[in-house]
Amino acid sequence: MITTVLFDMDGVLIDSEKFWQQAEREVFTAVGCQWSEAIAHQTTGQTTRAVTELWYRLFPWTGHSLEEVEQAVIDRVDELVRQEGEIKRGVLATLTFLQAQGIKIGLATNSTPSLIQTVLTRLNIHSFFQTTVSALDVPQGKPAPDVYLQAARNLNSQPEHCLVVEDSFTGATAGKNAGMTVFVVPELEFYEDPKFNLADRKLFNLEEFEENFLALNYVTP
Repeated sequence: MITTVLFDMDGVLIDSEKFWQQAEREVFTAVGCQWSEAIAHQTTGQTTRAVTELWYRLFPWTGHSLEEVEQAVIDRVDELVRQEGEIKRGVLATLTFLQAQGIKIGLATNSTPSLIQTVLTRLNIHSFFQTTVSALDVPQGKPAPDVYLQAARNLNSQPEHCLVVEDSFTGATAGKNAGMTVFVVPELEFYEDPKFNLADRKLFNLEEFEENFLALNYVTP
């Protein structure tokens, strides 16, 4: 009985995880951090503030506040999205399908409101979304359920009628914590990671969405 689909943004709608990696590597090494791919992967899906705080704990820097370093990362990602951002495989077909079915569509992300606007404008998909929620709009970002619960409230939808589409363990955990059905589309190299078994369904890409969605027992509103 799914009436509402709530999408994560980074890694689901846009291939932007590489931009976050690049921005974080550039900014954190510039303030004296020793770059580690393992640490970077560990923070996938977390808020920029949480990521910045982690790197600071590991490699304390001087001369720049946490807020300044965090904003430098965000600004660099924004620049890269504007220059190179590309829509992920299957996204446009999925959004078009859901809109035709009368399903309510929302966006819930740990990214900032400014980055949400940059991404939706770059991909030209703004009109599909009836609500957008940033981690800055709620008390806690993912893996807390706040962004998903707020998006559901904005759309007058009950959590049990919502489907979350995520790519990260952090985001999938947020969806489950919200009491929602979760589809996860992990990066291919992590597809077999057992931690993603918490999701209700695991997809290789969004071209598999329609078939899996129709397999659910839903009622069109």
